[in-house]
Amino acid sequence: MQKLNYHYVLSSIGLVLMIESLFILLSAFVGEYYKEATTPSLYISSAITFVSGFLLNLARNKRNNKRISKREVYLTVTTTWLAMVLFGTLPFLISGAISNFTDAFFESMCGFTTTGSSTLLNIEVFPKSLHFWRSFTQWIGGIGILIFVMSFMPFFGNGNSFLYKAESTGISEEQFRIRSKDIVKKISITYIVITTVGFLLLVIGPMNPFDAACHALTSVSTGGISTKQASISHYDSAYTEYIIIFLMFMGGANFMLTYTTFFKFSSSIFKDEEFRWYIGLIVLFVVIIFTTQTFNGTHIENIENTFRSILFHVVSAITSTGFVTTDYLEWGQPFWFLFIGLVLFCSSEGSTSGGMKISRLIVLAKNTRVVFKRQIHPQALYMVKINGSVVSNQTVEKVMAFVFLYIAILAFSFVVLSYSGLTFEESIGAAVSAISNYGIGMGNNGPSGNFTSVSNFIKYYLSFLMLVGRLEVFTVLSLLMPGFWKK
Repeated sequence: MQKLNYHYVLSSIGLVLMIESLFILLSAFVGEYYKEATTPSLYISSAITFVSGFLLNLARNKRNNKRISKREVYLTVTTTWLAMVLFGTLPFLISGAISNFTDAFFESMCGFTTTGSSTLLNIEVFPKSLHFWRSFTQWIGGIGILIFVMSFMPFFGNGNSFLYKAESTGISEEQFRIRSKDIVKKISITYIVITTVGFLLLVIGPMNPFDAACHALTSVSTGGISTKQASISHYDSAYTEYIIIFLMFMGGANFMLTYTTFFKFSSSIFKDEEFRWYIGLIVLFVVIIFTTQTFNGTHIENIENTFRSILFHVVSAITSTGFVTTDYLEWGQPFWFLFIGLVLFCSSEGSTSGGMKISRLIVLAKNTRVVFKRQIHPQALYMVKINGSVVSNQTVEKVMAFVFLYIAILAFSFVVLSYSGLTFEESIGAAVSAISNYGIGMGNNGPSGNFTSVSNFIKYYLSFLMLVGRLEVFTVLSLLMPGFWKK
């Protein structure tokens, strides 16, 4: 096994940090506009990030041209995300808005991993420039910073395709028949267009331009951070809620299929099996919850309001966004398990959502069916197919390994968090919420609470789960294998 190319890793981190410094600078301009006292701290944060990135990027001149292996890719992606999170704490710490490093790190990790958790008690007194930075970290993390950089800056050489696979979500290999650079450009264009459209739609309603911009960023990225303590319910607007539902739904769809639909005028998205499951699961869960509440006689004074509330929270859960308009935990414990199921598998591959993805649920379901068929007809040849194409045995095995690891990590996390001070109910909610990048737990960490009161250990552990979930388990856990570091 060849020696790790650390020059490639360091220079890649440096490049991304320089890009991140420009994003921090945008937040400083917001502070300038609103004449906030925190503005100088953003300039300082941007300068520190840029200089650090520039020094690391000097390693680019020393790196050799040997082929980049998956070891460099996994190390680059994981350490780049950690570097982004660490430098993302600077605006909070230097401004003094968050004085505790642990809370600043947790807030930054929630941002970049598009997890809607928070430790802030009164977010409405938070400076607008830092609100924008929180929202922008979710937008950056939603698409993936490496994907965004690769769209317009082809500095990663022959590691492009591997980097995309390590940072993006899903199991499909078909899309790599075209160049990875073409893929990420199309994804980035789609992402920017949907965000822009979302902003224009939101600003028509009761939101001011600043709130519209922040919520457009965190809706399309399925992040769930709001500028208001009461989240979307603050606006008490059916129009706003339907627009947010639309943006969350688009964020949970496959961006490549969205691109072909709107830019190529193709109907391929409606023929896609995963997209049909995505629609079907939303409809199924809305019908189940609405019917149950109707028979129970609860929340049916206003049928449209009840339907909208249920649809909002189902879409928020299946896309792992985390926006709320009410404390749905008050609906009753049976609904908690329905939402946990939605949060675990979430929506489409190639989207900004977290969770295990519906594509893996399809593979598991179809493979189970194939196993039963082989039991009855052992000589017959049955294969798992998605969209008419055979899913290779290697992919099926990888999906099963992924799901096993995901469930094993969750089971281990339940125990760890229970022994760390959370109730069993809160442990389940926090672990599922963190690894699926949802952000809303149960008990004191539910829609009406946050993670302020939990211990520092729990905050760091949940941050680890957020990163593992955002980078699809294998990328991060590979670094923990002893064989990874052997020459």
